[in-house]
Amino acid sequence: MYLDQRALTRAGIHDPLLRESYEYCRRLLVAIGDGKDIWRGSLFLPPERRPHMWAVYGFGRHVDEMSEVAIETGAGRTQFADWCTTAMADLESGYSCEPSVRALIHTLRTWDIGPEPARKYLDAYLMDQNVTEYSTFVDLLSHLRLLSVEPFHMVIAVMGPTSRPTGPEAEAAALALYLTNLIRDVAEDQQLGRTYLPLEDLDRFGVAREDLARGPMTPAVRELVKFEVDRAHALYERGAGLPDLLHPQCRSLVRASLMFYRSYLAEIERRDYDVLTAKPCIGRAHMARMALRLGIPLFMSRTHRSGTGAAPARHWEGAACS
Repeated sequence: MYLDQRALTRAGIHDPLLRESYEYCRRLLVAIGDGKDIWRGSLFLPPERRPHMWAVYGFGRHVDEMSEVAIETGAGRTQFADWCTTAMADLESGYSCEPSVRALIHTLRTWDIGPEPARKYLDAYLMDQNVTEYSTFVDLLSHLRLLSVEPFHMVIAVMGPTSRPTGPEAEAAALALYLTNLIRDVAEDQQLGRTYLPLEDLDRFGVAREDLARGPMTPAVRELVKFEVDRAHALYERGAGLPDLLHPQCRSLVRASLMFYRSYLAEIERRDYDVLTAKPCIGRAHMARMALRLGIPLFMSRTHRSGTGAAPARHWEGAACS
């Protein structure tokens, strides 16, 4: 907790309400799903950048959780849509009484990011309430560009590109990460009535949508999953140069993140592409090996900070709700 409070101070965030908004985002990460890994990863960033990562990912977690509840219950869809409409208006006005939106607005202003990526992210989740399948990979890519690439631009802005624009590498990396999640969660999503793998791919391998629900693997499903895993590997290769385009203090963390998520693909391959009988996960032994491999670079990145380019462009603490 001390390090987190110190990070808020180092980031120039002094207003009590704004500090609580960032802390709210941090708590969302620690409490929900694999968000704790995101928070742990943020500890390897310079303190002045750390809270802004909480804001981007905390906002994303909040939206994702509300969307899941709305889809599962059905009754909350109107409420979720109303929340998104209000959040979009707040992003435009630069003022919000909702903690995760308030923190994100401050982060966007601090790093001179427009509200468009956050608006497109909300659009993608609103679309997700009604669209449950995608006919082609091109259709899926259009959705994923809103859902993963746009928010990833916010992350990259906080990471501080230092050489040339990161567009192609950032897009490929963002798509690779999200496609990995879709492959890993295919059975879980199918049980919720959503088929994210393109229907043209299912048809190519003779797979019916109900074949993707939790249950025994078939040769056709294995071939389908292998096809999608190979597609994700190709995206990781296209995005492999992204860390070198970021601020030196942030490169090791991004390399670690890409390696961690790509290891899910290796685990799926080890299981002979079985993603139905059990959800693929990364074992503790493998995580320990990755930590040993990346621990020294991460530690050096965290402790030997030059200070050049470390501070955000400017700070903004918006009005507090009364």
